[in-house]
Amino acid sequence: MDGVTDAPFRYITDVIGKPDIIYTEFVSVKGLILGKPAIQRMLLRHKTKTTMIAQFFGTEPEYFYQSSLVALEKGYDGVDINMGCPDKSVFHKGAGAALIINPSVAKKIILSVKKGIKDGKEKYNIEKNITVSIKTRTGYKKPQTKEWISNLLEVEPDVICIHARTFAQKYGGLADWTQIGIAAELMENSKTKLFGNGDIKNRVQALERIKEYNLAGVLIGRGALGNPWIFQGKVPTTKERFEVIIEHCKKFMEFFPSANLSIMRKHLGWYAKDFPHASEVRNELMQVNTIDDVKKILFKTQAFL
Repeated sequence: MDGVTDAPFRYITDVIGKPDIIYTEFVSVKGLILGKPAIQRMLLRHKTKTTMIAQFFGTEPEYFYQSSLVALEKGYDGVDINMGCPDKSVFHKGAGAALIINPSVAKKIILSVKKGIKDGKEKYNIEKNITVSIKTRTGYKKPQTKEWISNLLEVEPDVICIHARTFAQKYGGLADWTQIGIAAELMENSKTKLFGNGDIKNRVQALERIKEYNLAGVLIGRGALGNPWIFQGKVPTTKERFEVIIEHCKKFMEFFPSANLSIMRKHLGWYAKDFPHASEVRNELMQVNTIDDVKKILFKTQAFL
């Protein structure tokens, strides 16, 4: 998620939630290769044994090739191609979900990434398996799962993750998991693994979806905002919630020492729930600029709990 799943968020998710796999926010391949500092920072990472995937978006196969080499050099375990972002600015550039209506370019991009990984493994003497994955949706204006996924399978990515909404739906309405069922049947004899995504609220529901549709896994996005515990099926105490808020702020300043903590406000708002006076605390956290500001608010709140 752009502007959300940054390096400190990934650290907290990894340490507290312990998911099997973590993706970066989506990174512009053109911006990365042209050397834009803000784009470079998106691939900062912490040391971990958890599978870490670099997620890219764009339209130019050559930039995807070069970005794949960068991902391998930085130690990522796979490259994910975003073909599902519904943002209008991304779509109008032909990237993200726009690739659903341009399958020929989509396939060229996948092949370019596969070549980049092959060459990168030789260049950097990497022996472990490096995956090529796709994050996409069920269609453009209406579901076209069978046609679209069949196109992707022609070039044999390792993983396809389907968000069970169309581009037109964005994040509205309900995720249509029957479309993921259609994809699962289509991919039954394929070497490509299928992940599902959309409206997963908790760990129990995630496991149910995996079993029901015979999936290799599910991805949780919005359900993990302010809730890294979702991957373990745990409900944190208020004390644990406050401790993680402080740790997240500290990690933010470690990764981005010159940044203002105000960038963290959206995360603080997501954490501020499920305890007495949470709405008032949330409003106060929306005004912070430093870790000391956060600590004062939480200390004052704890005194009344």
